[in-house]
Amino acid sequence: MEKIVAVALGGALGSVIRYLIMLIAGNYHTRAFPTGTFVANLLGCLLIGMLWSLFDRVQINNEFRLFLFTGFLGGFTTFSTFARETVQLFKVGEHIQAFTYLALSNFFGLVMVAVGFLLAHRLFRW
Repeated sequence: MEKIVAVALGGALGSVIRYLIMLIAGNYHTRAFPTGTFVANLLGCLLIGMLWSLFDRVQINNEFRLFLFTGFLGGFTTFSTFARETVQLFKVGEHIQAFTYLALSNFFGLVMVAVGFLLAHRLFRW
């Protein structure tokens, strides 16, 4: 039961923070590019890289790991929204924006995980 509560609390917190980021990013959002989801997913990639590096060297209990990785980052990032927004761009004929969003999200998502991992590694000098 503790594991389920850890995931649920982390997911709720991650979802609320993602929503706040999407509200802020709404000032920069256009129909042709979903800025809020893009920013949340890249920040989530950076965070998972940093936490991955940190927790490779620091032991944490399983419930806290579930809270952070499965709950918080699962609620914070949103692959299903990314997929829906990409399909919507194709549906309305914004093919260039759809391919741009798809390519940038995947490329920079991978880059942010690696940067987060290396950044945490250097910051904490393991």
